[in-house]
Order: sequence, then C-alpha cells, then structure tokens
Amino acid sequence: MEDIIKQIVQIDSVALNTKKGNEEALRLKKEQYEKEIASYRQDTLQRAQERANEIYEQIVATGVSRHNLEEEKCKKTALAVENRYLQIEEQLLQEVFEELLGVEG
Repeated sequence: MEDIIKQIVQIDSVALNTKKGNEEALRLKKEQYEKEIASYRQDTLQRAQERANEIYEQIVATGVSRHNLEEEKCKKTALAVENRYLQIEEQLLQEVFEELLGVEG
C-alpha cells in the first residue's frame, strides 16, 4: 500500500511540475505576444503619422501652388488693366476736361 501511495505522490508531483512548466511557458508566450502586439501597434502608428505628415505637406504645397497661380493671374489682370488705362488715359482726361469746361462755359 505504501508503494501505491509513493507512486501516487510521484505522479502528482510530476503532474504539478508539468502544470507549473506549462503555466510558465504560457506566461512567457503571453509576454512575447504582448510585446509583439505593442511593437506592431507602435510601428503602425508611426507609419500612419508619417503618412499623415506626407499628406499634410502635399496639401500645403498644393495650396501654396494654387495661391501662387491665382496671385500671378491677379498680377497679369492688374497689369493688363493698367496698360489699357495708360493707353486711354490721355484721351479720357481730355474728354473729362472738355466736359467740365464745356459744362462751366
């Protein structure tokens, strides 16, 4: 009977050691996966941030480019108006003075 009890104790001891080993292996795997997930998350967030910055820079560059084009259009239009005014300025002033002097006289 004593041999049977020793065998039971031995089997129980082996089972307990196996259980502890399995629990430790599971704990280590859990830590490993948690680290991998955290690393993956950090890498993904970093890439997303970099991509967001790239897109932002593209948007800003496009806005600046459009602004410059519009500004150039405005300058060309203003120059065209100024040139046209200079072409007719003398005639326009003469007509205004004639009308003013004609009305007074």
